[in-house]
Amino acid sequence: MSISANGISDDVVLSAEGLRKSFGRGETAVTALDDISVDFEAGRFSAIMGPSGSGKSTLMHVLAGLDRVDSGTITMSGRDITTLNDRQLTQLRRDRVGFIFQAFNLVPTLSAEQNIELPVSLARKRIDRDWKAEVVERLELGDRLKHRPHELSGGQQQRVAVARALLTRPDVIYADEPTGNLDSHSGTEVLSLLHGATTRYGQSIIMVTHDPMAASHADRVVLLKDGRAGGEVRQPTRESVVSALSELSDQ
Repeated sequence: MSISANGISDDVVLSAEGLRKSFGRGETAVTALDDISVDFEAGRFSAIMGPSGSGKSTLMHVLAGLDRVDSGTITMSGRDITTLNDRQLTQLRRDRVGFIFQAFNLVPTLSAEQNIELPVSLARKRIDRDWKAEVVERLELGDRLKHRPHELSGGQQQRVAVARALLTRPDVIYADEPTGNLDSHSGTEVLSLLHGATTRYGQSIIMVTHDPMAASHADRVVLLKDGRAGGEVRQPTRESVVSALSELSDQ
């Protein structure tokens, strides 16, 4: 089943076809992904939702090149990443992919500025100072750059993580429960920033979440159940997402 939008052609930044992924062998094998096909549009904020065990985290991991599928193809910006070796996948994640994690994953001994610059430094590339200045200004981090993570609030730490993900101008940013450790105010702030990254910078963001309120900030919600595609919600609201999840659980 394909859950790609109608009329999408050149606007697809990430396309998955017939993805299958299992864990274990024989009678104990668990099917995490069962023939999933889905497209993600460039410059859009997409959320992936489903009940526990639906395969949403596994889907994100294989889309990001963090894990391999048993079969199927994943095309990112026209390149089939399922054919890449480990070294090529590492380079892809470093150069073309951004990550925002629930636990922030900041290096505690580095300043906010050093954390933001870390992926570019590891890649031994030149930092675009104008782009960095714009990102820092947009995220209102100018007066926090010299602070270490323990000196920042949860919302500020997540903003540093967002800046770090944006700095390399990746093809896709993956956000794994990015508001799970934040209070409601900070969570709303971060989600608004993520949505703003799509409208201001044309970034493509794919977020895994269990929270209907978080999902309502996306342009689209992709639904999964038992490793299969379960439809989608366009221009979601909290109410429409809750309703769709309820219908999915009744199927």
